[in-house]
Amino acid sequence: MDDLITFAIGDIHGCFDKLAKLVAACASAGAGRRTRFVFIGDYVDRGPDSSRVLEFLIDRQLREEDSFVCLRGNHDDLLIRAACEDRTDSDLINWWANGGEQTLESYGINDPCELPANHLAWLRSLPLTFIDQHRIFVHAGIRPGIPIQDQTKEDLLWIREPFLSSEVDHDAFVVHGHTPTQSRLPELGPNRLNLDTGACFGGTLTAAVFTGAERPPALFINSDGHSWRPRGKRK
Repeated sequence: MDDLITFAIGDIHGCFDKLAKLVAACASAGAGRRTRFVFIGDYVDRGPDSSRVLEFLIDRQLREEDSFVCLRGNHDDLLIRAACEDRTDSDLINWWANGGEQTLESYGINDPCELPANHLAWLRSLPLTFIDQHRIFVHAGIRPGIPIQDQTKEDLLWIREPFLSSEVDHDAFVVHGHTPTQSRLPELGPNRLNLDTGACFGGTLTAAVFTGAERPPALFINSDGHSWRPRGKRK
């Protein structure tokens, strides 16, 4: 597995153009090598093209299942709940108020229950974590000191503190998103990496490039076509 390149990509939030440009840039960077993509959730809401994002991801995962991993984010989970037959008014309003209106507009519908059945089924099938030999990929983070198998869904999808300020070694490097970085650049620490660089708020969409067993990524690539090494200058 040492020749495998893993591209971890942060929160997309309906920004299809940025997604397409970033995936193309990653594919170019990984040409001739075995590659794997890991998306850390939040595919819908806030941005203009949630429908195109889901169409793209579903199609690529069908064709490249083993090398195209998609995790569930909290916004994806909000949409799942809003589209349930037994939803509450609170479920619907909470999703709509957090960017769901833009998702409805992208599909040209008035109710999340009207989303294509295969899109909803795909969202419901998404796992909460992906773990390789060296890293834990998850949407929001983990609760420090708790084994990964004992983490709650709420924490994996929603946690900020005490995770963000924790200096605990989690036995594996945690790659996450969920909390937009103030700098609009990835936030790299000794025990975690935050890849939510605010694509839907005017920032870029960012990928971290992992090779081998090293904890820090070898490279960052963003949807503007820039690449740079951690703590280094952009190329």
